[in-house]
Amino acid sequence: MTTIQAQSLENARKQMVRARKELELARINETRYRGVEYTPVSRLHETHGTYVYRGRTYTKGGKKNLH
Repeated sequence: MTTIQAQSLENARKQMVRARKELELARINETRYRGVEYTPVSRLHETHGTYVYRGRTYTKGGKKNLH
């Protein structure tokens, strides 16, 4: 195997790993519940009393937040 062939093979493997990670991340970020698609709110940015139900964000006290 030549050096160029080895580099080509290694690049192909890296691209496959990257594609697999991107697909996994896309599956995690795309969530459906009973056919309704929504994006989960990140726990790092979520404040206490904010909830997501069927794609709509609610805060404690029943007020609606618009995205």
